[in-house]
Amino acid sequence: MPQSRVVGTGHYLPPKVVTNFDVMKMMDTSDEFIVTRTGVRERRYAEADVSASDLAALACRAAVEDAGIDMKDIDLLIMNTITPDAADPGCAFFLQDKLDLPGIAVMDIRQQCAGLIYGLAIADHFVRAGTYRYVLIACSEVLSKRIDGSYDGRNIAILLGDGAGAAVVGPSDDGEKGILSTILHGDGSHAKALYTAAPGSALGRMQMITKDDIDAGRVHFRMDGRAVFEHGVARMSEAALESLEVNGLTMDDIDVLIPHQANLRMLEAIIERTGAPQEKVFVNVEKYGNIASACLPIAFDQARRSGMVTGGSLVLLVAFGSGFVWASALLRM
Repeated sequence: MPQSRVVGTGHYLPPKVVTNFDVMKMMDTSDEFIVTRTGVRERRYAEADVSASDLAALACRAAVEDAGIDMKDIDLLIMNTITPDAADPGCAFFLQDKLDLPGIAVMDIRQQCAGLIYGLAIADHFVRAGTYRYVLIACSEVLSKRIDGSYDGRNIAILLGDGAGAAVVGPSDDGEKGILSTILHGDGSHAKALYTAAPGSALGRMQMITKDDIDAGRVHFRMDGRAVFEHGVARMSEAALESLEVNGLTMDDIDVLIPHQANLRMLEAIIERTGAPQEKVFVNVEKYGNIASACLPIAFDQARRSGMVTGGSLVLLVAFGSGFVWASALLRM
């Protein structure tokens, strides 16, 4: 059974920079409040005519080029997003058309901020089984189109940004390099700590969405900030330590830890809880905010392109998102 590994990564960020002072024009908040609570100073917003699949296509092309293969070599396309182009069909189909990949298998997953790691797990199993040779994973978000600046929504709106990241998984020609483990978890008992009620089939009526849902804000994210923060810190820390335990390693063995860029205060708490040396942790949340599923692949690609991750590096990825869902992946580059 062949080993699989990440053979290429890519990302794309819209050029429009939105500072905290720009956000202050949209809602009742302040630069001091945002920085103190989240550490975020700026983020990127896509233009009105740009969709999740548009951003994803650019990230995917960069990842395929980085892998040194042709787009036609891709056998399976996996896409994760909470801001799809349309209600249906899945966003992967819109992305497939933009990448000119007719006829191949496509898959939409909905693992929120842990989308990259769940995608890596799926790709790892397909490549190891010999079912597919190259799997392309895309995580893309246009969260600026879901912003609610009201009192009820601003606790999450101040965090959000847009962008896309991608990774190509293929066979490893080096037994030392590869995806060493993927660890996946979920707990649906906390699903309503961060969720959007409408449209939905659990509203106790025949209509999935009504004008009242829009007026009442049920079409926007609602978050129990304390619960999300506490569980995020605990679950990401546990997932990171579980990866180390499964592989018989300690944090000293890790070259780079790349966490989901949820909130700088959350990352600081995770660093303290896991004992990870700060110089080994890649952080970009101050510049780009929280981009949900796109955070991790963007950070991964930037860590590679900056030289922080090099050939032979032992890299630990960890993420947490609504659901709750959390996961970790250990990679030898």
